[in-house]
Amino acid sequence: QNAKLSDFELFWEIYPRRQKKGDAMKAWVQTENIRPCIEEVIAAIQEQEKSVQWQKDAGQFIPLPASWLRSWQWADE
Repeated sequence: QNAKLSDFELFWEIYPRRQKKGDAMKAWVQTENIRPCIEEVIAAIQEQEKSVQWQKDAGQFIPLPASWLRSWQWADE
């Protein structure tokens, strides 16, 4: 449990939109069996942070963390 929590906390720290943490934690648990390792998740976030969508209007179009997890956005090209 502790390792999972620390991975979630890592995700939470790096994700640029920190809203609805409880929902994000639920999504984290729900995606446990399909989500890649934390390093891949972080790499995906860092890559997507460079995108026009995430930079536009001061990050207004960055998905909520739970939505990002539930829609498997770590797999986006």
